[in-house]
Amino acid sequence: MPEPIRAAVADQATALDWLTGFALRMRSEPASETILSTVDSAIQETFPHFLADAELRGEVRAATRAHWLSFLTVVGHTRFEARPPTEAVDGARTVARRGYGVDILLKTYRAAQRGLWRYITHVLNEQIPDSELRGVVLVTFWERSTLWLDSCLDDIVAAYLNEREHRIHDSDAHRTATVQAILHGEPAPTADSPDDLGHPMDDFQTALVLWTDGEVPARQATHLLREHATHLADWLGAPPPLLISSGTHGMWAWVGTPHRPETGHLPAPPTTHTHVAVGIPSPGVDGFRRSHLEARAAQRIATTASHAATVTAYQDVDLVCLLTGDGNIDAVRALVERELGELTERSEPVARLRDTVREFLYAGGSIAATADLLGVHANTIRYRLHQAERRMGHQIERRRVHIELALRCLEIYGDELLPAP
Repeated sequence: MPEPIRAAVADQATALDWLTGFALRMRSEPASETILSTVDSAIQETFPHFLADAELRGEVRAATRAHWLSFLTVVGHTRFEARPPTEAVDGARTVARRGYGVDILLKTYRAAQRGLWRYITHVLNEQIPDSELRGVVLVTFWERSTLWLDSCLDDIVAAYLNEREHRIHDSDAHRTATVQAILHGEPAPTADSPDDLGHPMDDFQTALVLWTDGEVPARQATHLLREHATHLADWLGAPPPLLISSGTHGMWAWVGTPHRPETGHLPAPPTTHTHVAVGIPSPGVDGFRRSHLEARAAQRIATTASHAATVTAYQDVDLVCLLTGDGNIDAVRALVERELGELTERSEPVARLRDTVREFLYAGGSIAATADLLGVHANTIRYRLHQAERRMGHQIERRRVHIELALRCLEIYGDELLPAP
C-alpha cells in the first residue's frame, strides 16, 4: 500500500486540535449511538445472517462500542497508541467458538471500517467548511483509524487463533461439533455420535440459552452460567444438563427428562446480569432441535426489548417471535400441534370439531351466531366445543388467541400442517 500523504506539521497540529474537540463531542451517548448504528448497518449489509444471532450481535456491538470509545480517547493525541479493548478480544474468541473462519472475523472489521469511513466523511463535510482543513483532518483521521485497526487486529486474530487451536484439541470441541451437526440436521462427525454425548436424547428435551451482560468478566460468566444451568436441571428433577459454550458470555444447555416438565415458573438467575431463555420441552432429536430454536428466538426477543428479563420463556413470547422474524413453516406446524393437541387428528369428525371452534372464534365467542353460521342447533355447538376442549386438554378461553391463529394457519395451509398419520 502506498505511503499515506503527510500534512505539514502546523496543519497536523490544527487537525489534532479539531479531532480532540470532535472526540469530546462524540463521547456522548446519543452521538456514539449514531455512529454505532451506522457501523452495525454496514456489517449487516455484508453479513445479514451473521447478526441474526442475538448473542453474536451483542458481542459485535460491545466490541465496536469499545473500539470506538477507546479510539476517541487517543485520536487527538500527539503520541498515538492502539490497544485492542477486552470486548474485542472476547468477541474474537466467540467467533472462534461458533466455528466461523478467520475470514469472517476480518471481513466484519473491514465492513465496520467502511461504515465508519462513510459516516466520518459525511460529518466532516457538514462540520468543517474550510476545504483545506477538512482535507487535513480527513487524512489524519484515515491514517489513525487505519493504524488503530491494523494494530488491534494483530492481537485480535491471535486471540481467535489461540481459541480455535484450543477448541480443536479440547474434548469439548468434539461434543460441540456433534451438537452442531444435530442442530443442522447433518450426520454426526465420525469421532462422535448423539449416543456418545452422555445425554438422554430420547427423553423430553428442554433447551436453555443462557448469557450474561457484558460487564460480567468472561471467566466469571462461564462459571455463573454453568452453575445456573445445573441448578435449573436439578430444579426440573433431571440429571446434569448437556452444556455447550456459545461464546465468552453465553452457554447453550439441554435438560433431559423422562416426562414433559413444567417450565412455566423456572427460578430466576442469582444476579440481574444473568439471563436465560427457555424453549418448550419436546421429545427426541427433533425436540432437541426445536426447543433450541425456540430458546434462541426467545433470547432474540429478550435482547431486543428495552429491558431484558432474567427469564424469557418461548411459550410466553411465541406469537411475538412468529410476528417479528422467527416464523417459518416448521414453527407454525409446532404451534398447531402444541395448541390443538388431539384436535389435529386426521378424521372427518375431528375436522368438523376444528371447523366449529374456528367459526365460534370468528363469531366472537357467540354460540347462537355460530349455530346460525353452521345451520345446526345451539346445543350441538355446545357439545362440539366441549369435545374440542377435551381433545385439546384445556378450555378455549385459556388460549383463545393461540388457538385462533393455529386454526387460521390450518385454514390456509390445510392438512400439510397436521401431524403425519
